[in-house]
Amino acid sequence: MANQRTRPGSWGKIPRAKRQSDGQYLASGRYKSLDGKLVQRMRTGTTARKAEDAVLSVFQAMAAEDRVRTAAEAQSSTKIRQGAAVLFAEVVEKWISYIESGGQGLRVSTAYEYARIARADIVPALGARRLADIDVRTCAEFLHGIVDGGRYYAKAEHNRVILSNVLTWCAGLGLIPGNPVRQVASLPRPRKKPVQIVEKEDMASVLAAVRSHGEDQLQITRPGPRQNLDIPDGVELLLATGMRISELLALRWEDVWIDQPDDGSYWVQINGKVGWEQGCPMLRHDYVKTGIKALDLRISPNVAAMLRARRANQRGANPNGAIFPARGGAWMQLNNFRRRWRIVRQELDLVYDLSDDEETRGRKQERRESCDIATATPHTFRRSVVTFIGETVSIDQAAQQLGHKRTAVTIRSYLRERQEAPDSSEHLANVMYKRDRSSDSNSS
Repeated sequence: MANQRTRPGSWGKIPRAKRQSDGQYLASGRYKSLDGKLVQRMRTGTTARKAEDAVLSVFQAMAAEDRVRTAAEAQSSTKIRQGAAVLFAEVVEKWISYIESGGQGLRVSTAYEYARIARADIVPALGARRLADIDVRTCAEFLHGIVDGGRYYAKAEHNRVILSNVLTWCAGLGLIPGNPVRQVASLPRPRKKPVQIVEKEDMASVLAAVRSHGEDQLQITRPGPRQNLDIPDGVELLLATGMRISELLALRWEDVWIDQPDDGSYWVQINGKVGWEQGCPMLRHDYVKTGIKALDLRISPNVAAMLRARRANQRGANPNGAIFPARGGAWMQLNNFRRRWRIVRQELDLVYDLSDDEETRGRKQERRESCDIATATPHTFRRSVVTFIGETVSIDQAAQQLGHKRTAVTIRSYLRERQEAPDSSEHLANVMYKRDRSSDSNSS
């Protein structure tokens, strides 16, 4: 009956402490929490009064914690009720202001892209709803609806990331209990296409054709700026390192060691990339300042000689010391290089020679054929380098060449899958038929 008369948040009368065999006094009592649970606590003391006061202090602290927690829950409920009436479009605009002021530590260009996608896709679809109405079903219908007829997989994934960021921010402010995007079923993924590469047998032919085209263009007199060797030099460096196009255009002369071998090799250090930010010209983002690890890559003497020749022939202002500067000395834009490469690849007269070893001989053998040069992109050369290193050396070294921390990314996105598996027949035969290698060698 005593338990029923105890009010939530109280403890009633603490019984008299009892003397123990060691001379200490033991006091105990029960506290009823605000949710109705009974919790027993015991304390000892040198006297009965001290033991009882110790139990009383514990119960007072527990009651204070209950009051603070109840007040916080009431405040949170008030916030949720207030947030329930807010239109989601207003919430998105407040979140955009938050990230543009550096709230999530995003780069200016990333924050601008997030804001652009949010205003173009999320606000038109969900902006008229109340924040309380943005539940799991609503998020699922919106995100899965973007993938229409097997298209727009990347667009759906981008919207998922941004919508999740918005709702996580709302949950952090106490406007909603949690982020419903996390409970949305995984978005469908596109069927993986074969990785397009230039096979190792054709790399020399591609490089020679691009180099010949560039040198021929130097001999042609035409109005406008003088032609240069940006494309053939860039393609040669891409094939020699496997770096990204943004990293290629961010290279400076101080980032290469090409005059004398250092530790027996010539070197290129990848420590930045070019990128665009709203309201600014093309900028160089230093990896050291953004926490990304720099990468030192060895290059062959041929590539070092090409770079020395390029440095000797470089003319005009170049305040940034860029290896591939734009006219006027600014950092070259990515679209500028890509546009010029598209023109070059369309003008190349290149036909791959399929070696006799690659011809089919009775079985359905895979034809290892390079991609059409007219469809090759700068990233094709990166994949080509990775596939060659992965097949001739190891997957681990291929991942290190790209600066990947895990080989899973290298295998999934860069390595070309082969139809023919490695030859394990001899190893299997040894265990299947209990072959003794030493006896086999002696008998032979």
